[in-house]
Amino acid sequence: MKLYSLDLSPFAARVRAAIYSKGLKVEIIKPDADWLNSLEYRRLNPLVRVPLLVLEDGSPLPESSVIVEYLEDAYPEPSLRPKYPKELARVRFITHVAEHYVLPNVYGLFYAIDTKHRDEHAISAHLAKLERSLDQLNDLLQPGAYAFGDRVTTADIWLTPLRFSLEGLMRFWGRTDLLDGYRALIAYADVARGDPHLGRVWNEMEEGYKEYMAGRAQA
Repeated sequence: MKLYSLDLSPFAARVRAAIYSKGLKVEIIKPDADWLNSLEYRRLNPLVRVPLLVLEDGSPLPESSVIVEYLEDAYPEPSLRPKYPKELARVRFITHVAEHYVLPNVYGLFYAIDTKHRDEHAISAHLAKLERSLDQLNDLLQPGAYAFGDRVTTADIWLTPLRFSLEGLMRFWGRTDLLDGYRALIAYADVARGDPHLGRVWNEMEEGYKEYMAGRAQA
């Protein structure tokens, strides 16, 4: 199998986290520099996004959530899903909050900040939305622990890239106090960095962030 991935993309990072945690042999490559305009890449993925998994038979499989679920179904051991339905529902709920509430608000605030003429009213509105979603996510976590239980689950596969994205947002904005009061989310950074597979993803995103900022400086 082959995965088209970009280091800083939280969506691609999810898939890499699943691959590393499951110990799968997958070739991980960056798309060509002009991939957004590449007809070849568009044929593989009409959505023109990363990540994209190409299966052994050449079949393309796009979208991070679809890819992670495929890997869990196709390679069930080691499993990233809890065994019992109630526990699995809890993991899926944490994942849902991260995916549909927190991450969109991270991007919304980033785009409000990343402009030549900042609208402080708009920034305040986006910040308020983000804080509400962070309240919800923080309450679902235990400080200093994996997202659920004592091992990596699909919730961690989602949370690690999200937590790094929050770290990147704080650096970019210069607001290191953004997570003050969110004890579990603050502690989760150490959990992610301390796990060999999640920590690998964290380090890759760190390199991607440095590359991104270097590119902005040159531009």
